[in-house]
Amino acid sequence: MQAAKSDIDKYNIIKDQYEEHHKAADLERKHYNDNIEKSKQDLSIAHICYDWAQNVSIPYSPQQVGSIFFKTAYAVHLFGVCKTEGGENRQINFVITEDEFPKGVSKGANTTLNMVYQAIKTFAKDGKKDLHITCDNCIAQNKNNLSLFFWSWLSMLGWYNNITINFMIPGHTKFICDSFFGHIKKTYRNQKVNTVDDIEDIVNNSSKGNEGLRYNGGIGWKWFDFQNFFSKNNFINLPHITKYHHFRFSNLSEDLGKVYCSENSGGVEICHKLLRDDNNFNINEKLDILDVMHISEERKKYLYQKIRQHIEDPYKDVYYL
Repeated sequence: MQAAKSDIDKYNIIKDQYEEHHKAADLERKHYNDNIEKSKQDLSIAHICYDWAQNVSIPYSPQQVGSIFFKTAYAVHLFGVCKTEGGENRQINFVITEDEFPKGVSKGANTTLNMVYQAIKTFAKDGKKDLHITCDNCIAQNKNNLSLFFWSWLSMLGWYNNITINFMIPGHTKFICDSFFGHIKKTYRNQKVNTVDDIEDIVNNSSKGNEGLRYNGGIGWKWFDFQNFFSKNNFINLPHITKYHHFRFSNLSEDLGKVYCSENSGGVEICHKLLRDDNNFNINEKLDILDVMHISEERKKYLYQKIRQHIEDPYKDVYYL
């Protein structure tokens, strides 16, 4: 804005755009805070937020030796789903090692939806009438047609009367998940880490509301193939999906298979039909389970030759290290 002051017309345009952006961000922040407040006052309403954290590495030490700095250590990824309810916030943090992702796009929409699905079954389904969701604007993971099909399906199953999804304005996406991730990162920085069990312990001990959940060979949760489940020519993509920030689904008979979209909180809704008229979609069809994508022999060799030496002796042969 400073550079544009020499051109008053250009300056005024930029100034108006800036003010409009902040106005939109403030409106969405108010919507987010209102959803938190509703979930505190009405226990029939579930409000969840979800996001990926920055991954952590094994091994780790507060006195990390310089020789490992430029090496690619064993990666552990964290994905958090937070529930705000009755003033008691709780976050399930999914702990996924680099060899536990499903085949396909490791951090894509299908992977994200699987963990959200597991979380809402765990703590945001029973006794709930409405579900409100807040997440960032990431197209690859959150704002995409696969996610819309997923939420529409939950409405068809009758899990909730209403489902709403609010995508936060880019540049203004700090929310409650980041607070829980901050507790984890702070604890991680002061601990020695040799195994995935250490990471899970760090998550569990980082704060009262944080809970770690390991994939652990499919014991923690399964990787379902939602991509294939919703891609049998039964659904229609929503055009211009990126311009909308709010989506609403209802389980009223006349609304099943439809999504109501608006560009901002309280804005005019546009109805779009997601489910084709000539569909043969079976909402109760058994979901296929995806295999995990194991790390390559080359990666195993690298971990053994370059990383294993930095692991403390009792743990050197754990997780390819």
